[in-house]
Amino acid sequence: MPNAKHRALLRPARLEHGTSSPRSTVQVDRSRVSFQLHLPLDEPSARRAARDELHVEAKLGKLLRQDLTFNGQKTSYATHNLHAFAAKFPPQLPRLFIDELTNPGDWVLDPMAGSGTALVEALLGGRNAIGIDLDPLAVLMAQVKSVPRDPRRCAQAGALVLQKAREKAQSCIDTEPSSFYSREAVEFFRYWFEEDTIRDLCALAQTAANVEEIDLRLFLKVLFSSIIITKTGALTRARDLAHSRPHRDRNRRVVRSAFDVFEERLEIAIQGLESIAGSTGHAVVLRGDARKLPLQDNSIELIVTSPPYAANAIDYMRAHKFSLIWLGDSPKKLRLLRAKYIGSELRASNLDFTSHMANQILHSLRARDKSRAAVVAHYFRGIEASLREMLRVLGSGRAAVLVVGSSTIRGIPIHAPKVVAELAESVGFRLVDVAERQIVRNARMMPVSHKSSRNGIEARMHEEGVIGLIKTKAHIANAHP
Repeated sequence: MPNAKHRALLRPARLEHGTSSPRSTVQVDRSRVSFQLHLPLDEPSARRAARDELHVEAKLGKLLRQDLTFNGQKTSYATHNLHAFAAKFPPQLPRLFIDELTNPGDWVLDPMAGSGTALVEALLGGRNAIGIDLDPLAVLMAQVKSVPRDPRRCAQAGALVLQKAREKAQSCIDTEPSSFYSREAVEFFRYWFEEDTIRDLCALAQTAANVEEIDLRLFLKVLFSSIIITKTGALTRARDLAHSRPHRDRNRRVVRSAFDVFEERLEIAIQGLESIAGSTGHAVVLRGDARKLPLQDNSIELIVTSPPYAANAIDYMRAHKFSLIWLGDSPKKLRLLRAKYIGSELRASNLDFTSHMANQILHSLRARDKSRAAVVAHYFRGIEASLREMLRVLGSGRAAVLVVGSSTIRGIPIHAPKVVAELAESVGFRLVDVAERQIVRNARMMPVSHKSSRNGIEARMHEEGVIGLIKTKAHIANAHP
């Protein structure tokens, strides 16, 4: 646990939602979220010596020359199997860099945390972790996956919710969605779900929402979401829901009970919670923007993250709304939030970059489709802003590892790893190397093509780059004369 002599790592910030470990000192009030997490910002000599002994830059270069595919390795251990999430990287990938480039007790940041894979690995390795994401469901997942909680109490709460929800459904009490949701939400439910499933999901959602203890309620929300967003789409008429590209299947019939699926997922979730119950690390998960991190300068020992794809190639909100609307978010609110994501389809007016590759891509794309060129430029601009923030919060001599997927838009290869590497150098990072890794599609939960293995969405997502960066002492000197 951090001691009272440490300075605050997190600076006050206004965020829409914030969640943290029950063991942290994050304080929340109704008007704002203020952070008072005490961490070792002033680096004592012993800590500095431990950092120097890591030989971060040399080790990073060596790690990037290894095989980073991890084909055939188990990815569903600990809490990684708690909830489906599209395009998450294999847990062995962040764990490799966490183990080799940090010491126990160091702070690892994932500023685009997604479902929290890197956070869980930091926790299991005895490190501390901070995860930040704009997506509200991702924040819920990461919070529940990376914060140890009492499995017994969670099991009891889940069983009680299941019992009460069954009773509601049998008596048809509090199971009419129009009593709790907007007309637009009800229309959404009736388009994607069958009537019996709607009744059962409404009973589960409302029963879980009435659980008073916030820690248990967060767990139950993620558990509820996990029965909807699944690889098989067992409770919806949607195809490819877990891959973020849902399509309505008119011939699909739901044969499973939401209650039975909830009971199965509860058992899986409890097993995952038991596996991290003894972890010594400390995790904080915040709802925020990687382009404006609520962290102090030079305060993080390692960054490991995987930025989103350009132009909503992986459209998280398109899938996550299937759960979030049931959990109380309005469809309109979610549409507005989706537009704020890095990789959204907003358009940038300025298409000139310090990256030669970015300019070359945008020039070629603009000749074919000016609108798509502006969308890709908006993506590059968001990545550039995120890199500036990563550089600011990272400690001197420390590493940032970015796993970046590429794609093809209008027939033009985007070469995202090359662009991100050039943008990183332009903001002040030193580039160590860019390694290429093959994507194991099923393990990464990538979208699939229904035409062939090399057409459509699949043709755009087969490799990704692992970019190794170092924050040099020269940058510190230039930033703080």
